[in-house]
Amino acid sequence: MRPIVNKHMNYKELMADLVRALDRPAYILCGEETYLLRQIRDRLLEELVTPGSETLDQVTIVGDGNLRSIDLKRVMAEMETPPFLSSKKVIALTKTGLFSAALGTGREAKELEGLLTNIPEFCCLVFVEEAVVSNNRLLRKMREAGAVSAKLDKQSMADLMRWVAWLCHKENLRITREAAESLILRCEYSMSDLASELSTVFLYFQYTGKKDILPEDIDFLCREDMTGKIFDLTDAIAERRIDDALRMIDVFFERREAPLYILAMLARQSRDLMIAKEVGDAERIIVAGVTKSSFYARKLANQARHFTMGKLESMLESCFQVDLAIKTGRIDDRDALTVVVIRACDID
Repeated sequence: MRPIVNKHMNYKELMADLVRALDRPAYILCGEETYLLRQIRDRLLEELVTPGSETLDQVTIVGDGNLRSIDLKRVMAEMETPPFLSSKKVIALTKTGLFSAALGTGREAKELEGLLTNIPEFCCLVFVEEAVVSNNRLLRKMREAGAVSAKLDKQSMADLMRWVAWLCHKENLRITREAAESLILRCEYSMSDLASELSTVFLYFQYTGKKDILPEDIDFLCREDMTGKIFDLTDAIAERRIDDALRMIDVFFERREAPLYILAMLARQSRDLMIAKEVGDAERIIVAGVTKSSFYARKLANQARHFTMGKLESMLESCFQVDLAIKTGRIDDRDALTVVVIRACDID
């Protein structure tokens, strides 16, 4: 008997439920980790639809997040049509908006709600949504009828480290902890980006015959490390190397990074360094919630030693003041960023 789950499952809970059985009338998926959303959706389609019968037993309906973008009559008609060759008729729905707003009180809305809470045994619905409101009435009623919802957000550093190591092991390669952390930070915890970058790494290592992936290999083969570039910039500021700091700003501009984005990165770095300066070591930086990465925490702890708390406070205040000046049109954004860097280099 399938258990009733009145909450969003996480990835591990959902995988455990799929291992138990694929017997849910509906799977409602949301979250920011598109790689996992796509992986789960594809697994459900592959296992529930008999190979070769996709055109007959699988229906795809895509909206734009607004309920009005979905042909509800078609959804109901498809739900009432049994499969031809597969054990299940699978309807894959994307961005329906069904679980982020009220369904309504009209006759059609009531009919749809009745059907979604009494899905025929021969039918399975797979939703991939941008937003799902936890207390949505339709969501609650569908859960009570056996459906499950899962929120698949970006995974933790520890989980991604294991995943990256597993992918490398499949290719008979080894990756150092520092190299894996650097890659994860460059990809901002995105599994899709990690998979893409690793495909390049694997091709290179297949060609060279090397077996150990080191930080310098990640530097050479993968996207530039924006976090590392900000560390380089704050290193130059700490040592009052104005020319080097301004050259780094030019590099950001050449990469077409928005000045406001660079400013926000510098402000965040100043804040993180203030916390690192106060707590002292890498373990406490992680406990303080600044980062989950021991690699990043160690770099923050080391760099914080080169700043006084007063200098960091002045840098952060300068970032906020210039941000306001840009947004109120009092100064050009590129000029503003240059002013912030020069001021920071001059502060004792």
